[in-house]
Amino acid sequence: MDYLHYRFKNWKPFEYMGLPEGQKRVARAYMRQEIRDKEDRNKEIQKAFGGD
Repeated sequence: MDYLHYRFKNWKPFEYMGLPEGQKRVARAYMRQEIRDKEDRNKEIQKAFGGD
């Protein structure tokens, strides 16, 4: 999960790793939701353009 925050949120790796566990849980939940949202948008785009 720390890589995803680095890649998509421009967090330095130790920014995520240094968070207390409770804050990591929240950050993971938000990242999972963002991934689900992106997957849903991709499905809508595929459907709009005649994809499977």
